[in-house]
Amino acid sequence: MRDLAVGRPGTARGGRSVLAICLACIVFEGYDLVAYGTALPAILADPRWGLGSAYAGLIASYALVGMLVGSLLAGAVADFSGRRWLVIGSTAWFSAWMAVTAVATSLTVFGLARFMVGVGVGALIPTAAALAVEFAPPGRENTHSAIVWAGYPGGGVLAALLGLLLLEPFGPRSLFWLGVLPLVTVVPLALRFLPESPSFLALRGRHEEAARVARRYGLSLAAAEGAGNEKSGRKGPLALFDRGRRTTTVLMGLMSAGGLLLTYGLNTWLPQLMRSSGYALGSALAFLLVLNAGAILVPLFASRAADRIGPQKIVALSFASAAVAISLLSMKLPALGLYVLTFIAGAGTIGAQVLVYGFAATYFPTTCRAAGLAWTASVGRLGGITGPTLAGLLIAAGYGVASNFYVFAAVALFAALCAAIVPRRPAETRTAVKSPLDTAR
Repeated sequence: MRDLAVGRPGTARGGRSVLAICLACIVFEGYDLVAYGTALPAILADPRWGLGSAYAGLIASYALVGMLVGSLLAGAVADFSGRRWLVIGSTAWFSAWMAVTAVATSLTVFGLARFMVGVGVGALIPTAAALAVEFAPPGRENTHSAIVWAGYPGGGVLAALLGLLLLEPFGPRSLFWLGVLPLVTVVPLALRFLPESPSFLALRGRHEEAARVARRYGLSLAAAEGAGNEKSGRKGPLALFDRGRRTTTVLMGLMSAGGLLLTYGLNTWLPQLMRSSGYALGSALAFLLVLNAGAILVPLFASRAADRIGPQKIVALSFASAAVAISLLSMKLPALGLYVLTFIAGAGTIGAQVLVYGFAATYFPTTCRAAGLAWTASVGRLGGITGPTLAGLLIAAGYGVASNFYVFAAVALFAALCAAIVPRRPAETRTAVKSPLDTAR
């Protein structure tokens, strides 16, 4: 067959619908995770919760342990069962458990619900990212990945804004109730409009169905058919440790661990750290908003540079900039200067993690792309689990605000070094990424 449907009327709109659905899922994922950090100062101040700083950090880590479990599950099944149903099912799962979080009357049930939310979120992250990248036009893979992953800090901004509006009049449970919305909004839309990846369909030998999806969305299928016709070589998680790929697999995991330690450590504890520095609740939440605003805006521009010159240099520079900005947050500076540094810190931590996922999505080939993203997310969860707990223990032990910022800055520097030493991509991956869905024959 000749090249399929490139430029057909309406196909660009269809491709944007896939991107929009994946983005909406990640927005709510980000909201659900950051809502806890937004509500935490009010929870700690309310004696009816009976929650101390150390246990508060532990509960934050419950969700991240759940995300590790979900990521591992996604890596085990996504490259074999498909992306579509995993995106839909995981979104429904974490949304339903947010309702349990909202009604929990004991810390045990609350912690269990946070763990279950994490399981759904962990399964969603690598799957939605892989789907968005596989529907990206050639040369726009990092940009599509960054747009989708901007949903996480976008959800963080939403949580901070709603915290400013709802915490005082309605209390912290109101923020958790809003996490139920995707169950009745995004999930029905995904059931109707979200397709399966043509690359995955070709990989499973479903070539006619892959061609129909390609025609509908203005894609072509040469590289996808090449993946589907591969008879030798390992696929899925085992392929991550093939010769020539294993070093980068390890570095991606370490990089992600550093990025997620910073992401969840700062999103959980930044408002409380700023309150300890003398800021009122509203001002402390404004720092959280600025942190996530930096994580939204900068990666959208940085991803374009990553598409032109490669993501490696951009990721390394982002983490290095964050290390400098976070260390300076420990100093006594005017509020405006602290807001600027917080913006840079958000861009270079949460924003850099957005680019790490794009880095992984464009590095790993179709045969193990979802597994590579799941690995990157899963190892990252180990850092994410550590971040809130470590900061909570430092605070409970009486260490000052500056100590937390210095620890976070050191982690950002480590992540920058990991990014800087990643080897060149294999030639097979560069070819597949440049045209992830090329002509069917």
